[in-house]
Amino acid sequence: MWVGLKRAIIGLLPVGAGVMLSCGFFMFWVTQYPTDYDPKNIDYVLWTHRLNQNMNLDDALEGMTHDTWAFGSFGDRAGSNIRSRFGYIRELREATPYLQLCNTPPATGQLGVHPQGREVVFLRDSPWMVILDHGKAVDLVLCKGY
Repeated sequence: MWVGLKRAIIGLLPVGAGVMLSCGFFMFWVTQYPTDYDPKNIDYVLWTHRLNQNMNLDDALEGMTHDTWAFGSFGDRAGSNIRSRFGYIRELREATPYLQLCNTPPATGQLGVHPQGREVVFLRDSPWMVILDHGKAVDLVLCKGY
């Protein structure tokens, strides 16, 4: 009887150590990236994988500016899904004049993106411009410096 108990304890020690290391790593991660707009923050990471429905969407958009895979957070890129993912979107005519410059074709001294007749929308009140082709997102552009 004691031999079986001894074997069970020895067998559970690596499992217990693994659980403790996992908990320690998780606590370290949470304390190292506490700001909501950090793309390494646990809330943002879970939101990108659609596991956090309570994410502040303005913080998520701010975090996308530092995320190298921001376009990947769209998942299904249909226009209706973008609306449900980000709360609301703004048409080009609803955007500020500053953001509307992002859509201008390049001319003498003007910078701009080439949507080539595609629909353009902005995510919430952010500088993120989404180019839609037949209602599906094909490009994501951060409009800054225009």
